[in-house]
Amino acid sequence: MMDKLKNLIKAHQQVLVLTVGYFLVAILGFSLGRFTAPQYSVPEIKVEQALTAPDNYTPNIAGIQSDTSQQAVQTCQGKIKGSSSMVYHLPGGSFYNKTTHPIRCFDTEAEAKAAGFRKSSR
Repeated sequence: MMDKLKNLIKAHQQVLVLTVGYFLVAILGFSLGRFTAPQYSVPEIKVEQALTAPDNYTPNIAGIQSDTSQQAVQTCQGKIKGSSSMVYHLPGGSFYNKTTHPIRCFDTEAEAKAAGFRKSSR
């Protein structure tokens, strides 16, 4: 019986070594991944914080601006207009007058860039 087992092991030695090696590498990789993964803690969000609108918020329902957008158009005259496509338009530019529903107005180009807008190509 012992001779049969030795012969079986000898005949399938390469397959056995590869299989055992595969499982050892898999266990080692999984274990190291569990130990080295960062532990994230989720910050507690209060309801008051979640419902506070940002300073640059313009109400927009189903793509239609509310009455405050008309006020924004009037107050943007002479200022840099930020469109919904995150492009800002300078006074005198090709699309400045075509931007009728700006989502934000800026005094300087630096403000627009800091807010994540890019300059219009025309």
